[in-house]
Amino acid sequence: MVGVRYATATVSVDGDGPHPTAGAIHDHPDVRLERLYYTNPVNSGGYAELLEFDGDLDAARRILRESDEVRRFELPSASTGLCYVFFEGTPQFEQVRDVMFEHAVVVKWPIEFLRGRERLTARATFVGTDGAIQAARASLPDTFEFTLERIGEFNGRLADPLTTLTDRQREVLDVAIAAGYYEVPRETTQSALADELGCAPATVADHLRRIEHNLVAALTGT
Repeated sequence: MVGVRYATATVSVDGDGPHPTAGAIHDHPDVRLERLYYTNPVNSGGYAELLEFDGDLDAARRILRESDEVRRFELPSASTGLCYVFFEGTPQFEQVRDVMFEHAVVVKWPIEFLRGRERLTARATFVGTDGAIQAARASLPDTFEFTLERIGEFNGRLADPLTTLTDRQREVLDVAIAAGYYEVPRETTQSALADELGCAPATVADHLRRIEHNLVAALTGT
């Protein structure tokens, strides 16, 4: 019996990659793409997706508004960064989609976009048989750089909950643990962590909430 496997990998690409605006967001100094929660085709043609931005949301709106492929989007003024986007698929997007369909490989959502990389880079987990995952990887366009991080049997959740965290979240978690934030009693404060990380206390609080949510969700399968 063929087992179901997962492969977690970082995937790097020049330019926008499959997404019509990701490259422009990546190159902007004041806004970044955090994660892609889901993408699906719509009956009228094109695709709908849910993204999450961090930073200058006005800059994100300008980039989305100026894209020829984006038909419409909703990024409310009071948004936490969640954005609905309806867009036309680029040739590279269609090619990647066809590879996933052809080899019956499932993407485990969300896809996380990584900070501090020269090229647009995301961490994604793919689920399927060994043969399907290997064939899909070999069929990706040459513009993609695929770096395997881990592979194993898939049982509904990943063995390592840390795969649910972004690079920045891992950095914040490492600093918090080293400073004794999770000791009992607590040995530091969010303000002290903010000074060490070079950001506002509110930003640290938001990172910690997201870290804790992601880890609990990964451990409980919720």
